Amino acid sequence: MPLPPSAPFAAMTRRRWLQGGGALAGAMLWPQLLRAREARKAARFPARACIVIYLQGGLSHYESFDPKPDAPSAYRSTFGDIPTTLPGIHFAEHLPLLAKRAHKFSLIRSAYVDSPSHPVAIYQTLTGGDLPDASVEEKNRNLTHPSIGSVIARACGARAPLLPPYVAIPHSGQLGNRVHYASAGPLGVAYEPLESGLPPENSRMPFGGPPDLALQKNLSGKRLEDRLTLLNALGGNASPAAVDSLDRYHRHAFEMLSGGVAGGAFDLTREPLRQRERYGNHLWGQQTVLARRLAEAGVPFTLLAYTLNQERGQDWDTHEDNFNQLRDKLLPPMDLAVSALLDDLEERGLLDTTLVAMFGEFGRTPKINANAGRDHWEKVFSVMLTGGGLKRGVVVGSSTKAGDLPLDRPVHFNDVLATIYRQLGVATDEVFHNAFGQPIPVLTHGKAIEELI
Repeated sequence: MPLPPSAPFAAMTRRRWLQGGGALAGAMLWPQLLRAREARKAARFPARACIVIYLQGGLSHYESFDPKPDAPSAYRSTFGDIPTTLPGIHFAEHLPLLAKRAHKFSLIRSAYVDSPSHPVAIYQTLTGGDLPDASVEEKNRNLTHPSIGSVIARACGARAPLLPPYVAIPHSGQLGNRVHYASAGPLGVAYEPLESGLPPENSRMPFGGPPDLALQKNLSGKRLEDRLTLLNALGGNASPAAVDSLDRYHRHAFEMLSGGVAGGAFDLTREPLRQRERYGNHLWGQQTVLARRLAEAGVPFTLLAYTLNQERGQDWDTHEDNFNQLRDKLLPPMDLAVSALLDDLEERGLLDTTLVAMFGEFGRTPKINANAGRDHWEKVFSVMLTGGGLKRGVVVGSSTKAGDLPLDRPVHFNDVLATIYRQLGVATDEVFHNAFGQPIPVLTHGKAIEELI
């Protein structure tokens, strides 16, 4: 077929353009084009990292972000309330540092989940899925729904060389490692969190990261490579998808072990002492400065569990002695560590791109029980959100005078997850597939909270 009259001219033009150095000029433009594309994406999805601070057991909203001084005497806290930097908004008296920074974050005061059971509510808040018979004894792993961290790891990938896309501090288990709903589930081992191990309780103590994130003295990089090759050869009759997933997981582990970059992000001795002290000479302070280091280094998702008793794993479950526990053990270190995190991220110019969320699996009962405690209450509780392009200083919804139900704008917890996903550029209607080709929706229901976007 003869070429149209314009074809020789077009071909000659292209040839002359190439001969004249046009190819080189085009190559030089590629980085600019790629940066422009990334800038457009960042404008739509501003969050580059997410830190979730999990208050396992269930924070009492009465003694924290939603005090009710006019509640009936059977419900009323022994704590006083203090003004914040937001007009008309008060916090409980033992959160003075966060009260002074209320304009730096937003609150949802009308969040709710579907169950007062620890396992069921933890499953829902970490996966967005429903597992009504979740339990410590039997259904203690998320086999059907992947955790939010694993979904983000899958969608965003490793954004920094040799660093994992998902880290759990100190580990990925809940209720003293009796349930594991922060794992990858059907997405496969490639998207499991890397567990940091337990940071120290003192800012002067060293911490180099996970114990396995360094080669043993008698194990060279060559020997490790040989072992990885042998492991792949032993794949046997495993499905190709399973072998590929395992291969990527171990390859990533090998790169971290041999490269040393990841170890640097985890190494708290590289942090100035005054900065570590700023977060607090306690476990949660050191965990939180580690989370900031990981976000700054490029880890897309970090799950940070504020748990003092690692065996029990649910310190915020204050069925007994609620007021003394919160006043003496729980609220002060949380107040200091989270306040330091917000200030530090802002000073480093990272708060605009780092989404920070703090919540437990539910709230506490309005009525104070016979043991001076509050029991499980799923009907309303408070959630803190900030950074990552979200509006700050906004209070979404409210609870009743007694604090027992949402008064207006009830927010199902899946909407919180949908908001986090949106800011990180994860489409909630996206469907992944497991190794058997079965569809896995990111979120079965829930939509981003419009007041915060």
